[in-house]
Order: sequence, then C-alpha cells, then structure tokens
Amino acid sequence: MRARARIIVGLGTVALAALCVWHIRASAADNPGFPIGMDAVAAAPESHRVVFENALVRVLEVTVPPNGKTEPMHHHRWPGFFLDWDTGGKSPHIRYHQPGGVVHEQVGTDAPPHPGHWVVHWMEPEPLHAIETVDYQPAQGSLPSLRVEIKVAK
Repeated sequence: MRARARIIVGLGTVALAALCVWHIRASAADNPGFPIGMDAVAAAPESHRVVFENALVRVLEVTVPPNGKTEPMHHHRWPGFFLDWDTGGKSPHIRYHQPGGVVHEQVGTDAPPHPGHWVVHWMEPEPLHAIETVDYQPAQGSLPSLRVEIKVAK
C-alpha cells in the first residue's frame, strides 16, 4: 500500500510540474512583440542590474528611480517573481507608463514598521512600460528588489 501511495504522489508531482512548465511556455508564446534592444537591462540599466544569469534564470536587482524621474521604456519578456525584504514603512508612489500615453497611478501605502520577512510577487511577462517615481523615501538600509526571471522558449 505504501508503494502504491508513493507512485500516486510521484505521478501527481510529475503532472503538476508538467502543468507549470506548460503554463510558463504558453504565457511566453502569447506575448509576441517585445522589441529587440528594449530589454530592461539594455534599455534601463540605471534601474536594472544583472546579479546572476544562466540558461534557466536571470536575477535582476531592481531599484526605483529617484523622485521626479522616469526610467526609459523597457520590457520583461519572461515570467518570474519579485522577491522583497519587507520591514513596513511607506511604499513608493509611482506612475506606470505604457505606450500610447496610458498611465496607471499607484499611490504609496504606509505600513507600520515590523520585523523583516520575505514577500514574493509573481509577474507575467511585461510588455513595454516605464516607472515614474512621484514620491519615495526608502528607509535607511532598505534593500533593492530582486526580480527572478524564468527563461522560457519563445
């Protein structure tokens, strides 16, 4: 009976992994039109720095531009996630710019200071965009965000 349960768990794990890979590949295939030369590292190097890269992943250190500044238009062609060390405080007030003059306002929120913990936020591939910082005063010793991009076939 234990062997049978192990086989069922093993098959379930394989099926789940296959489903995840299919989803990642499908989301990459559904997002054509990411212009060459507009990758975040090439187009916005002041706010995107490669920390690690291999054939499977690319890890970027991502910083918010200074107040009143807008980073250049760029894209992220791979899905991935942001990894942030959260200690509370005020989040940045930003404007998310897209081609065609589309702008989304994201007002900062204030959270009480607390012991740090990791926060993970999944991101689908992002077509052309730019971040404008309206107001942000990072806390002393705050860490930049890490964006882990999962390289998938296009």
